[in-house]
Amino acid sequence: MTTLSPQMQKLSSAFARDGYVTLPNVVSKSRLAALTDELRGEYARAQASGELFSGGGTISGHLNCFPGAQSRFVYDELEQYGVFDLVRSLSPSAIRMPNIGCNLNLPNSRAQNPHADGYAASSFLIVNVAPIDTDLRNGAMEVTPGTHLREYKYWQYVFSGKPSIRTSMSAGDVIVRSSVLWHRGMPNKSNAIRPMLAFTWENGGSDLADPYTEHGGKITLLPNRYAQNLSGRLRERAFASLPALGRGYLFVRSVLQ
Repeated sequence: MTTLSPQMQKLSSAFARDGYVTLPNVVSKSRLAALTDELRGEYARAQASGELFSGGGTISGHLNCFPGAQSRFVYDELEQYGVFDLVRSLSPSAIRMPNIGCNLNLPNSRAQNPHADGYAASSFLIVNVAPIDTDLRNGAMEVTPGTHLREYKYWQYVFSGKPSIRTSMSAGDVIVRSSVLWHRGMPNKSNAIRPMLAFTWENGGSDLADPYTEHGGKITLLPNRYAQNLSGRLRERAFASLPALGRGYLFVRSVLQ
């Protein structure tokens, strides 16, 4: 069994209390800056060529992305720092390599509705890495500490009264969080795409021996939670343009469930 350093033990205690911890200055800033240029460049290319899909997060401004095999250095530096030792100590079910992902928060994006990424019975860990400085202007994530300690329906979360905070990060900083921690993506008011790398351990981790071989190892833009059909695009547009309607819908649906 891996013995955690005093620093990691302190982080483990903070995670148990809050559902997340932040580790500063873990990954190389210069290499992350180069990766950011590549991610932004692929989005610009796909948009200009007409290859970018319709809906699937393009309306609300939050897309998923596979960051390509060239991002492997991030995994290597996380491992060297001891982040994965911390992950395995917090979640023994993290038995394989993680799924490799990324969120692209587009300029003029809309705030997401608060949510958790999984159910308490099958919670997993998420490691986020900031490739660029991430602040209130370009969409720093909002989290609600302590909401990982019990399962909430949407209406219960609304009435919980728990305060939320914004997680500003410098390039190279890391957040380790529980999938059942309530959070939401926030508006990007800058004029540039804000990426956020993600390593996740759903069902114990990736089914691939090497998750960096997915999508042929190439940067790949992927839809977010909204369907790409007509009804999905209409739903996404309604939630983006009428947020009060979206909140009301989620509230009522959660009460009736």
